[in-house]
Amino acid sequence: MKICILSSFEDSLLKDTGYSVRIYNLAKSLAKLNNKVFLIIPGFNTNIKQIDGLIVYIIRGFLPRWILTILGKLLGITKITSIYFYDPVFILRARKIIQQCDIVQIEQQSTGVFFAITTNKIWRKPVVADCHDVLQPLRINHTNILRRILEFFCEMIVYKFVNLILTVSEEEKELLVSCGIEQSKIKVIPNGVDTNEFDINKYIRSVFQLRKQYGLESYRIVTFVGNMEYLPNREAVKLIAFRIAAAVKKKVPNVKFLIIGRISEKTDMPDLIFTGRVDNVAKFLSASDVAIAPLLRGSGTRLKILEYFSCALPVVSTTIGVKGLGVRNGIHALITDNIDEFSDMIIELLRDRELASKLGESSRRFVMMKYDWGAIGKRLNVIYETMMKNNPKIA
Repeated sequence: MKICILSSFEDSLLKDTGYSVRIYNLAKSLAKLNNKVFLIIPGFNTNIKQIDGLIVYIIRGFLPRWILTILGKLLGITKITSIYFYDPVFILRARKIIQQCDIVQIEQQSTGVFFAITTNKIWRKPVVADCHDVLQPLRINHTNILRRILEFFCEMIVYKFVNLILTVSEEEKELLVSCGIEQSKIKVIPNGVDTNEFDINKYIRSVFQLRKQYGLESYRIVTFVGNMEYLPNREAVKLIAFRIAAAVKKKVPNVKFLIIGRISEKTDMPDLIFTGRVDNVAKFLSASDVAIAPLLRGSGTRLKILEYFSCALPVVSTTIGVKGLGVRNGIHALITDNIDEFSDMIIELLRDRELASKLGESSRRFVMMKYDWGAIGKRLNVIYETMMKNNPKIA
């Protein structure tokens, strides 16, 4: 099969956010199964390159950067190149690639309206909406109400015109069904993890060097992974800084909290070390003692949890943090929504190495059985093969 993936995220190949990890790994898994996979990304510099078996097209539209910047400010859009999805020049250039393909996979519902309708009804190609989360504008109040309503309607239009919708969990699927989306149109393709890459045994030699780099040789390390451009992650970090860290430090003085991920602005908080974006998250997790996810809201499922688990780290999380993953409290992680209890659980894991090791081993087995990207890619490939057999031509 020839599969075209349309992503409005210009950083889809950086693999430092949840959506970029999913896009990259699904695409790579499909390419490994002898599919020809094209990835189209809007950008300011047109380019074609091959990465890990993928043919990546970075396509520029007609509108110059300064106009996109103005439109971005007016509409509250941070990823301004996504506006190219409605730019005539970008559309014509993308069309040449799309017409070579058997299936078109759209990675962002709110910006995919034009391509969902046009690809399905005019270019007669099967269209798939890959939903990293569903109805996020209404579930996370991170933009103004007008934009949230607009994005909601755009998302619902996409669901009407695509042939298949992929959700990351059964809960997300049920939410769409409750909104009137036909159940048979939805398939669950969960988020996953590269269990080979996220294996602490690969990084034993680099642990001391990394701890030394950050002055952590004599400290216990509690780690949180999250892109600070995402509101729920920023809220979690504030919770760590102003409640959790202080409570844990009273009982375990030699502790530091490591915050890994993209930083939207300069941040300085006591007992927190911000690494910014890193090339290899697994190395940092391998140097950690406990991983946490004190999230109070969010949509989709959390890739950070699967990465923690794959590195055999003991995890403390809120219910939202592990939602949709089938995680069992006390078996795979310690789960609570009470922040005082959350802090106590971290202290318990820092003191009780046997319990920490037991949880880590159990969670590693859990992701290897259910959430390895290789197996998930095979599942998606079967779905696409079946779709092609049942719908050789779109009516």
